[in-house]
Amino acid sequence: MKYIALTIGPIIDTLSLGRKTSEIWMASYLFSSFMKKTIQEILKTSDAKFLVPYVEDSKLFDTKDDGIGKFHDRFIFTTQTTNLSTIEKILTKQKNTLASMIANSIQRDEKKVQDFFQSYLQTYLFESSEQYEDPVIEISKILDSIELNIPLLEADEDYIRLFLNRNIVLNSALAKESFGKKPSFDSIEAIAAQENSSDLEVQNAKKYIAIIHADGDNLGQYIKSQANVSTISKQLFDFDNKAVQSIKEYGGIPLFIGGDDLLIFAPVINAKKETVFNLVDKLSNDYEEMLGTKKTTLSFGISITYYKYPLYEALEKSRNALFSVAKNYTSQEGNEKNAVAISAQKHSGQSFDFCIAKDEKGYEVFSAMIGSVLNENLELPHAIHHKLFKYKALFENIKSVQLADTFDNIFNEDIHTDKFKEGLLLLKELFLTLGLKKEQQEKLFAMLSTIKLIRGDR
Repeated sequence: MKYIALTIGPIIDTLSLGRKTSEIWMASYLFSSFMKKTIQEILKTSDAKFLVPYVEDSKLFDTKDDGIGKFHDRFIFTTQTTNLSTIEKILTKQKNTLASMIANSIQRDEKKVQDFFQSYLQTYLFESSEQYEDPVIEISKILDSIELNIPLLEADEDYIRLFLNRNIVLNSALAKESFGKKPSFDSIEAIAAQENSSDLEVQNAKKYIAIIHADGDNLGQYIKSQANVSTISKQLFDFDNKAVQSIKEYGGIPLFIGGDDLLIFAPVINAKKETVFNLVDKLSNDYEEMLGTKKTTLSFGISITYYKYPLYEALEKSRNALFSVAKNYTSQEGNEKNAVAISAQKHSGQSFDFCIAKDEKGYEVFSAMIGSVLNENLELPHAIHHKLFKYKALFENIKSVQLADTFDNIFNEDIHTDKFKEGLLLLKELFLTLGLKKEQQEKLFAMLSTIKLIRGDR
């Protein structure tokens, strides 16, 4: 028995070329579609037994999949008889098929486009007869290092850039094949505008879009502890199906759902006054339910931007929030990951960010505050930021036990003890939970700015 593995690219570079929802979708989907058809061909012509991804559900290979990419950028399988040359021939065939579709869409010479895609679509194969203790983990590390080798590309034209144009994408054979007809995609503005209300503040909030990247935490360690990798692959497959349902129910668009790797466009607040944090919590619960464990969790990177903000920059913000911040976060209790990192950019130019673990008390209080404010169960003073910032240095130099009295002295007007009483009590709890040091206050201010944005304050 031997192992054969594949990783493909350049996915991130291709995603960066998209400027509209449909273009970002295609930039992601064409890789998933390529992998889907490659795996399907391998299953037809070889004795391959896939460790990852899960491929035993025949519906996975339906031509019509409503544009949801479910195939990751790599696979690993075992085989007795298949060799690399067989896989290379399949890859060449699939590259040419994809290139022919693109050549027809952009009306360029088919042979030139095929030559371009033989180089542009990077396919790194690995073969080994070594006996691994944890083949998925160990081979994945090898693939990580292999895919760092990026080839130089020479061509008369950048055919992928020409193809990733909204009108061309929507009329392409691949889009029609996936949806069963010419698809239509909501604009970023339409995705954001889920809340049906004439309220001016809500109207302001629905001009913002959330782009969400999610990735599993400690999944490799969890796989190591399990006897059957195939079982986990099936659990991840079930999670993906559940996640698609949850995202659509919220009002978002699942651009890519592959195992523990998610890319989602969603309104910051939807028609039911649920927020992006409700979606995060739902997906986290789905993940725990489908895998049946708390040993692996999901971390999230979320960019919140005005609908006219450059889409590729919002994507980059979301990706960085996940992989540079959330995946490196340590909670107050010393637990790693399982975090939500927010990177927000307002239309005014103001930006703010914060990161918090979903199992921290502060996240629970923050979530309760958002829900209560949006459902008008409590109110916060509109100028609360300025008031707190004025006393920033004071808060840094008092002890936690003094906070209650200090709060009472600062917020001592009748309106504070009447209209804003419940809101200030919850704010005080959040303050105490996070802490009073400079960086902890900055997190508090970022959380309040997020609530203000979702509430729709100018």
